[in-house]
Amino acid sequence: MELHEANRIVRSVKSALYADGIKLPPSAESDGLLMLLGKLDCDKYLAPKIKHARTLAQDSAAFIRAFCTIAFFRALEALRIGLPDPVTSASLMMLHKTVCGDLDDEAGKPRAAEYSADGCEHTDPKYIQGSLRSVIAKMNGIERSPAIGKEDFAGYITHYMRELVIMRPFERGSDFTVRLFVTAFCKARGFSLCYYRTPATEIRAAETAAFRYDDVTPMYKLFMKCLSYEHTTVEPQKSVPQTRRELNKPRGEKRPAPQSSEMSEIKAAAQNGKKDNDDDKPVDVLKRAIKLQQKITKLNEQLTELMTASGSKPPARRAEKPGRQKPARPPRQAKPKTKTPDKKTEDDRCGDNSKPQ
Repeated sequence: MELHEANRIVRSVKSALYADGIKLPPSAESDGLLMLLGKLDCDKYLAPKIKHARTLAQDSAAFIRAFCTIAFFRALEALRIGLPDPVTSASLMMLHKTVCGDLDDEAGKPRAAEYSADGCEHTDPKYIQGSLRSVIAKMNGIERSPAIGKEDFAGYITHYMRELVIMRPFERGSDFTVRLFVTAFCKARGFSLCYYRTPATEIRAAETAAFRYDDVTPMYKLFMKCLSYEHTTVEPQKSVPQTRRELNKPRGEKRPAPQSSEMSEIKAAAQNGKKDNDDDKPVDVLKRAIKLQQKITKLNEQLTELMTASGSKPPARRAEKPGRQKPARPPRQAKPKTKTPDKKTEDDRCGDNSKPQ
């Protein structure tokens, strides 16, 4: 795994824990980065911590700190592996068991007791299994990037995240596991969900607004801020609007690009042809030209014999007589314009101004 990818996973998991008000020791972040880069064995690192945490009371603050630290490293390992395709309800159960199974015997099982928070009740335990299957089945219908844009994807994730928050499928570590599940699902669909781009208080406030007031606007804004395209995918470009004439124009078939094997054959043939041309000597070229000239002469003789035998002669071109020339045409002279006399007579001119007596 590359360094920037490992750093992004560590910061996202850390922010997902901070949303529940849990802070990690300073060494956890650096050790988690080493584990993702393959320089630290996770099981050997966590074995003494798990052994020590099992000796503590589950209500003590020391147990909670140890539980969160172990869950942090298990979450890093789960995000590194990713989710199977297609995603099922069993995928979420296995994720919860991976994250919380070291210190929780009920990890990986749906919540069996009723739970309420802030005066609002979560989904009844007997409906959790069926609701979980329905929600995740609908999530599988979301397209992958770049077939779907960031805005549409954020809208889908906001809707299904609200359903999972209201459901609260697990007794312990449910909110943290749901955030991890959504993060892994976004990565499987070609997006990166980086919770560290927003404060932890905004994450918790968005989930509370969706649960208590049925307001998903803060959560949608949260995902729009934290979502980004994976570096392996390309951001879809908006298509340029076309005119009706361009749409009705028949599209020509594009010639498929030659494969690597075809390209190698073409290059080899070109190199062989170049070598053959380089090997030709001037004497060989002259001999080929002489043979070609002899063939042309022989074909001309055969054509003449055939025309003589059939009695037809090729049409001769008319030769002009050297002394015969067309007489030069005299230049055309323009006729002089004659001035037309005035039709009015002198009497008429005088009569124009005179009145009859």
